[in-house]
Amino acid sequence: MKTILAFREEEFAWSHEVFSCLHPLLLPLCNKPFIEFLIDFAILTGSTAVRILCDGGINPIERYCENGSRWGIALSYGSLHADDSAQILLGKNRKFCGEERIMIVSGFSFIRYDKRLDYKSLASSLPEGEWAACPGGSITLSGAPEKPPADGAAAPLSLMPLDGMASYYRASMEALETGADRYVLPGYGGEPGCAIGRNVVISKSAQIRKPVSIGNNVQLLGDTIIGPSAIIGSNVIIDRESSVESSIVLDNTYIGEHLEVNGRIASGNRLNDPRSGASISMEDPHLLGSIKKSQTLSALPRKVAHALAALVMIAVLAVPFLFLWPLLKLGGRWRSAQIDCHSENPGETISLGKVELDATNALGAIASTLSLDHYFRLFRVLTAELALIGSTPLPAEAQHPNAPANALAYRPGVFSYAEAEQWPATGDDAAIVERYHLVHSGPISDIGLVVKAFVNRPHEKSSA
Repeated sequence: MKTILAFREEEFAWSHEVFSCLHPLLLPLCNKPFIEFLIDFAILTGSTAVRILCDGGINPIERYCENGSRWGIALSYGSLHADDSAQILLGKNRKFCGEERIMIVSGFSFIRYDKRLDYKSLASSLPEGEWAACPGGSITLSGAPEKPPADGAAAPLSLMPLDGMASYYRASMEALETGADRYVLPGYGGEPGCAIGRNVVISKSAQIRKPVSIGNNVQLLGDTIIGPSAIIGSNVIIDRESSVESSIVLDNTYIGEHLEVNGRIASGNRLNDPRSGASISMEDPHLLGSIKKSQTLSALPRKVAHALAALVMIAVLAVPFLFLWPLLKLGGRWRSAQIDCHSENPGETISLGKVELDATNALGAIASTLSLDHYFRLFRVLTAELALIGSTPLPAEAQHPNAPANALAYRPGVFSYAEAEQWPATGDDAAIVERYHLVHSGPISDIGLVVKAFVNRPHEKSSA
């Protein structure tokens, strides 16, 4: 048995508008990418190989799924035309199909199945033709049955079309409520209805009301209420005294203080109503007013405090820098290049020097310990182009959830809040902890965090 998964852009065009930064086939249902549910079902039917076909780009799918080794099957990829029928698909992929029985799953639809049931025997014994269907989707079997019809009742199977935000919301809630009994879902939990990922910090005063699914690298702060029927993605912060009920919070999202999120889908800086299809920006002051208030009131004192601290660091580090820099430069252990990074202001960039420092000898190790690779950037604090501590500067060409166009807060700094907290200092993990401190930090606390970052940087390098 082999499986062909066939998708057409028109079937999930709505997803590009609502979740523009995420490929539709990677859209999570209960913290599991949609494509993985289909792969799991193919495995349940006894498939040893799966081919994914689409009339649009599937590079993100190839990068995520690779060759299928993590599932123990062979994954391959191809293209199709929007009007290709099942027979045309079989003809175009005849080398992949060979002489084996083929299951064609066509359309952007969620398969309702039960992992405890024997779909392998059923798929190998059903007659050729349509197995299940819904508007816009179908499961078809091609080739002669491999064994006689199975005795007993057929294993239940149905399709739900994912034709909009409302159906996506229903499918996610359904997967959450049926839980790990029917599907293979991510997370760990010692009791039914509660799946929690890795590196989740839950305040003692937070409440978890089942069923819930919580991803990786999540912070639930004081007096938050999560659930019932809440799906929290990875790299998420739910701030103090906020509640999430009957809602989906997608990856890389910050929910501010004193918010009630009920029956919604939160994605980045947008809040979506799956029933009406309405969408609003989370910069609305009634939703995230504390962010703008914090930035407005503390901007000038912060800049002054950062500039004074930068002056002190410039003076203290001047002697070791002037001694070590020429020696490292001449020895080829100090290499630098200019890169354009996002500025604090959306649409603007700032050119920064990026230093690669070889710390394998004594001089390099001393320079690394003193963070001399950041020395030139300290002068940019005096001109207010950089903060002394803030977000990790992001290359201008990179698409990133913490970039100004996507993030609730972004302020490039010489040091990063992720370094100060010894949080994973790259990618989405850094973005979420940096957002939290950008909202809550003040001029005085920033100076303390600079000291922590200065101390932690060489420790992180030595343990890398």
